[in-house]
Amino acid sequence: MIERFIQALTYLLPQGFAWPREPDSTLMRVLRAVAGMFDGLHRFTRATVFEWQPATTTTRMAEWEEATGLPDACFGEDQTLEERRFMLLMRLRGPVLPYEDSSPAAPEVIEAMCLAVGYTVTVSYNLPFRVGHRCGKRLGLLDGLLYITVILPAGRMRVGTARVGDRLINGPKTSSDLACLLRRTLPARYAPIFILK
Repeated sequence: MIERFIQALTYLLPQGFAWPREPDSTLMRVLRAVAGMFDGLHRFTRATVFEWQPATTTTRMAEWEEATGLPDACFGEDQTLEERRFMLLMRLRGPVLPYEDSSPAAPEVIEAMCLAVGYTVTVSYNLPFRVGHRCGKRLGLLDGLLYITVILPAGRMRVGTARVGDRLINGPKTSSDLACLLRRTLPARYAPIFILK
């Protein structure tokens, strides 16, 4: 791009022996320096356009976060730029509903929200046993609460490879941020239960 600015500035010069066009002349070196400044200004102007877009911003990330109430208390302050941008876009777009009139607390929406923050989960309701239910169906108590069981993938301890002090089940180390997010966004009648599986 700098060559285009040099070419444009050279065409603006008058004709004559006092205006030499040789690349190593003092005049052309000065024009190359001026063209470098124009090139820097052009690059800055172009980058500024991308800074006002939330999907491409880097230097204005703090302003976007302040406007949207980020960083999220559930995910902490120590996030990479890509994680911060992802949370910003998720906050601006809102929950994606499976169909137009569905509830934001529908199991599909909860699964999609968890998937958006990096967790693959299965959401299910506990229901009391009733006549007509088939064997193998999930059962639970009818206590006025709707329970959501979130199954987080985890690895089990293996005999012969585990050591003293190892956990029997190793789950994701950051499931507390998912718990915080679900407790904050779900209605009060929901009680999420986290099961490592």
